[in-house]
Amino acid sequence: MIRKTWLITGVSRGIGMAMMNELLRRGHNVIGACRNPEGERDLWEAKRDWKERFDSVRIDVADHASIAAAAKQLEGRPIDVLVNNAGILKDGDKLLRNLDMNAVQQSFAVNSIGPMMIARCFMGNLELSADPKVVNMTSLMGSMTDNKSGGYYAYRMSKAALNMFSVCLAREFPKVTVLAMHPGWVKTAMGGPQAPTDPEDSVSGIIDVVTNATLKDSGRYLDFRGRELPW
Repeated sequence: MIRKTWLITGVSRGIGMAMMNELLRRGHNVIGACRNPEGERDLWEAKRDWKERFDSVRIDVADHASIAAAAKQLEGRPIDVLVNNAGILKDGDKLLRNLDMNAVQQSFAVNSIGPMMIARCFMGNLELSADPKVVNMTSLMGSMTDNKSGGYYAYRMSKAALNMFSVCLAREFPKVTVLAMHPGWVKTAMGGPQAPTDPEDSVSGIIDVVTNATLKDSGRYLDFRGRELPW
């Protein structure tokens, strides 16, 4: 196993925390990012248990200043895999006439624009890696082909925008492997207890898919088992 350094946003809960723990268990280095790392007990324990293999950094993905400050803090440090995991689901299954437009704007700020700012600020770190990868955590709900029920306007639209960003990034940076990754319907605070996939199963699959991905896979839309999804 070749040890890699992974930067993951949104590690305070759910998929991000499960991925952080699994990567550390597998022997990788992890930089965990969230809005308040000092206030998260799980991150203290990760630092205690894994010492030099775990660091935390403050990033609010909707705040460009916090992203720039984190990038300055990590300047010159190679990052092999950047995982844009932080995301929100704000609108629920509402009709167009009932939408809270502030929630729609916030969804784009976190789910679409945030990953763009993070990729831009940390591209220098990625370019220090021999095999850089960007994983944009999207959703099958961002697929226009798969959308048979409508609703969830803000979430669907912001994830579709993230998918397009993934393809654009892959085209602009041909030496970086970029994946749009659907983690499955996962038992988290967002996914709910009825979801069929445990976080541990999801992140184990994601890590395997990302590890095995090469530049020929860049720009693909995949699920956590490596299956191609329709745009």
